[in-house]
Amino acid sequence: MTTTVPPISLRSATFSPRSVIPRPPGASAAPPAGRIMAWLRLHWLTILFCGGLLGGALAVVAWTFLPSKYESYALLRVASTPFTVSNSRDPNKGRTEFATYIKTNAGLIKNEFVLNRALGLEVDGQRIGDLPTIREQKNPFQFLEDELIVSTQEGSELIRLTLKGHSPEDVRRIVNAVQTAFMEEVIEKEIKERQAFLLVLETTLINLQKTLNEKGGKPAEPNLRLAGGDGKAPNALPTGIVNAGPPEWVQRQIAAAQVSRTLALQEQLSDLPLAIATQKSRIEQLKKRLEQPKDSAPAPSGLTPEMIAAAVDRDPDVRALEAAEQAMRREYALDRSRYENPDAPAIVAKLKRADEMAAELKELKDSKAKLFAQVRPNAPLASAPMVDPRVAEFDAAVLRLQELEAMQAASKLKLVAAQEELVRLPHEEPLKPAEFRKVDDKKGIDPNESLAEAEDGIFRGLAQNAAALRLDLSSPKRVSVLQTASTPMQKDTRKQILATIFAGLMGFAFVGLVAFGYETVAKRACGLADVAATVPMPIVGVVPWDNVDSTNDPVRRTEILEAIDKLRAYVTQTWLPRGATTVGVTSALLDEGKAFAAFALADSLADAGYKTLVADFDLRTPAIHSFAKVGNAAGVCELLRGESDFARTIQMLPNGLHVLPAGRWSDDVRRVAGSGRLEQLLRCLAEPYDCVILHAHPLLTAAESIEVARRCEVVLLCAKHRETALPALARAADRVTSMEVPHSGVVYLGATPQEALC
Repeated sequence: MTTTVPPISLRSATFSPRSVIPRPPGASAAPPAGRIMAWLRLHWLTILFCGGLLGGALAVVAWTFLPSKYESYALLRVASTPFTVSNSRDPNKGRTEFATYIKTNAGLIKNEFVLNRALGLEVDGQRIGDLPTIREQKNPFQFLEDELIVSTQEGSELIRLTLKGHSPEDVRRIVNAVQTAFMEEVIEKEIKERQAFLLVLETTLINLQKTLNEKGGKPAEPNLRLAGGDGKAPNALPTGIVNAGPPEWVQRQIAAAQVSRTLALQEQLSDLPLAIATQKSRIEQLKKRLEQPKDSAPAPSGLTPEMIAAAVDRDPDVRALEAAEQAMRREYALDRSRYENPDAPAIVAKLKRADEMAAELKELKDSKAKLFAQVRPNAPLASAPMVDPRVAEFDAAVLRLQELEAMQAASKLKLVAAQEELVRLPHEEPLKPAEFRKVDDKKGIDPNESLAEAEDGIFRGLAQNAAALRLDLSSPKRVSVLQTASTPMQKDTRKQILATIFAGLMGFAFVGLVAFGYETVAKRACGLADVAATVPMPIVGVVPWDNVDSTNDPVRRTEILEAIDKLRAYVTQTWLPRGATTVGVTSALLDEGKAFAAFALADSLADAGYKTLVADFDLRTPAIHSFAKVGNAAGVCELLRGESDFARTIQMLPNGLHVLPAGRWSDDVRRVAGSGRLEQLLRCLAEPYDCVILHAHPLLTAAESIEVARRCEVVLLCAKHRETALPALARAADRVTSMEVPHSGVVYLGATPQEALC
């Protein structure tokens, strides 16, 4: 039997325009940094757990696939000046091109023909191209060009070859092979080319000697023998041309040239002991300076006296004057040993001039020192690295001493070879220039004799060049192996450790970025500030409730009840005095706390003495009966269908709160909900009560929510912490504004205790 709802007269009331209530303190938009920190606090456990797993996996992968490498290096020494007699009179000639020479050789080490030769060599019985380190490379040449490091230091004679790899034996063999290939393909090849040129030069001498013998009326067969005495050229030159020697007048000129070179070697050997003794004395002085404590105060420019002294010693003017003084003293010592009267005026004058140059040098150093002491701290000298110059000066002095000793040993060997060759030559007096060119007063100059004289001059020049080239080839190599590849003893684990740490951190960073991306897309409400910055409506309630279990904690329960009472006080003091009776509680989407807010507000009103009805108009997902602990057999759905009346549907709780459940949903209710019967039902419910709380559908999911909300005098829009999406909340607020509800506000659930104090 269908029960009709008796008509009830609607209580007339006049509503004032919707009031705008200021937002609570702290309701400004949160800065991006604060929002990110809030997100990290929410997901820290997920980031810690998932990031630990991912970071550990990435760290294991990095440690496995980026193992540490072994490092091996070899050293080559490039003499700053060539070991040769040809430039012995000018020891600084070789230094002018030393920088270019060492850079050129450093570049040739990684040349393709050197690397190709290295790959074909066998080291320790194994071919370099067959090593596992080389076989696993797609392009071995590119691998060696990229991984092999050739480095030089300014002011040093060393070239360093460095290679890193996973196999220590392979690395050592490759470095040795490259070093050997460079010596064979560059240094030895250059020597062989010079030897071949010497052979061509001596062959030309033999052919020229034949011509001279024929023109001189001597046998056409030359008697010139290649250097070595046994018909072989120096350093196993290819031979095949053996001769008896040049004419006597040519041999005498060769002997004169050889005598000149022998004297030059003797002069150099006589100068070297003095230079070596001077260098040793300087090393002793530098050693004493190093042993002295470095406690001198820095100059006003920030430079210590030692640094100023080192800068003065490196000054070009000081070096030039010092070299001139030393040369003058060497000439003085050499003249005293040569001549019978060591106190001759010319010799004493040289000593006097050397003393004058020493005084000039002292004055120059003092002036330079004063100049450097006045240099500002930001000058180039003061900005140089603060390295003790005494150590660098001592190392340079030791290196120069080694050069002088090596030059002395090489000169002794050259002198012995020159003297042996001089013994084999004739010892007659050399021809005078008049003997080469005979003039007949009657016939004048004989053209044939002039041509012979020119050919003789060419022959003598070629002979001198050949002799100089033989001496150069007998000199030590300018580039020598100082150290073969070292055996790697330690791993270079720094790169592996850094890569492992970076991979582990990347795991945490990746998980953090995923959480950040999720929060950026979801845009969940993380605090009261987010809600206040999203909706234009005032925030009328801030409740620290997040779920049903939070009411079990007595302290938390007290905070929740206090927040609900504050909301009830706002409703009773702001809207009820203005005649607003029906309060609709809704949200943008489901599970945002609207059922709890509706029942808690109604319960607080009942406790305060207001005759209150809470009606569940969320007909599809009812929840009020579960909070009130009542049945849901009959309710709003039955009233709308006319199947029941108020007496059987409205239930009263012990505290005086009246509860109207939702009832059972059907399609008939959908049709009736949009008709005038819904409006009539709401009028009837509002008549006997001081306040009616309606738990409505979410605004964005059901059409019935709009029908219920636009018939209410007050609409409360609920937003829950970490459940409400801010874009959806903004759309729901716009919808409430468009319906022109007289009064509206926002209730934020899940707030912190501090936020609930507003």
